[in-house]
Amino acid sequence: MKKRFNLAKKIVKEVRAFLNKQFGGGQISSVSAYDVKLKQDIESENIIINEIMKNFPDDGYISEEKGEKQGKSGYLWIIDPLDGTVNYYRGIPHCSISISCIKDTDGFGVVYDFFRDEMFTAERGQGAFLNGDRIEVSKTNDLKDVILGFGLMKGKEEIQDGLHILSGIADKVKKIRMMGSAALDICYVAAGRIDVFLEVGLNIWDIAAGKIILEEAGGVYKECIKDNKKLFFASNRLIKLEWIWQNH
Repeated sequence: MKKRFNLAKKIVKEVRAFLNKQFGGGQISSVSAYDVKLKQDIESENIIINEIMKNFPDDGYISEEKGEKQGKSGYLWIIDPLDGTVNYYRGIPHCSISISCIKDTDGFGVVYDFFRDEMFTAERGQGAFLNGDRIEVSKTNDLKDVILGFGLMKGKEEIQDGLHILSGIADKVKKIRMMGSAALDICYVAAGRIDVFLEVGLNIWDIAAGKIILEEAGGVYKECIKDNKKLFFASNRLIKLEWIWQNH
């Protein structure tokens, strides 16, 4: 696992050099009502997967653009080549590259903010780090003091569900921040910058790396279903999901 962890950290630096060249633009490959896909998403992913396959050809992966490849080694990479595509396209410097690799109960996560050169990392059982310095979740224990990170996914139903949840908690917390990269939002909880992150309708590549980093920083990650809707919840462990879930 260590060799794969070191490779992931190397790869995100390579992808940074590619993505920074076209920040604030890029070539649109597809458009939907609430989102945009860029050629840079695909090319970033190609760099990542090509490097992984060159070094570990028997590994499998799940990636946002290419989908899934079954591997033989038991190692599974989970990749988001550009989290925060709309931010990237519009010149908002809040995006990340997210890479995780798991095998059985072992695994690691790397989330790289390539604008700020902030690399969040964690290996199972080794703690969580930001640029090599250990990080941990906040000690906020009262909802009225919470800084809440919140995201709205791209489907109309998810947006409606998210707004319903937000309306029930907005006046209970100190501040709300909507920044546009779920992977970074989870890492911000891990680093104690915010206390809780909520979103409806995320995908595995949005959360896989951040989840490991959060848990190694002392936080808790949960997915809960109510009325056939899935809520993704990251917290510092002191702020409980149950209050939010029962009161929305």
